[in-house]
Amino acid sequence: MKNSRQCPKCQSRKLWVVEKVEQPLCDSGGTKPLCVTSGDVLTGNTDDEGPAIAPVHAGFFEAWICALCGFTEWYARDANQALARLASHVRPRVHYIDGEAAGTPYR
Repeated sequence: MKNSRQCPKCQSRKLWVVEKVEQPLCDSGGTKPLCVTSGDVLTGNTDDEGPAIAPVHAGFFEAWICALCGFTEWYARDANQALARLASHVRPRVHYIDGEAAGTPYR
């Protein structure tokens, strides 16, 4: 939908674009962006209690929604750098896969 400006399910061209999907904050009544993922990573610093960690929030979501049938496409924005940092963690929940061909195939 983002590139074609048309719903792939029903072919409608009536679309909603949510540039930054937000979720409500339970206690304060405000909102915050819905991040792609988050996690704690080691900062390299240490203190009396052991290695220091810092929270990392990876990007946010953009949504394209068909106004006719409701079909929705999600896009992660501004997430690559933080995802790479989370993937380098000791026990990562994030993994990178490079599916590009590395040279010509063997025949």
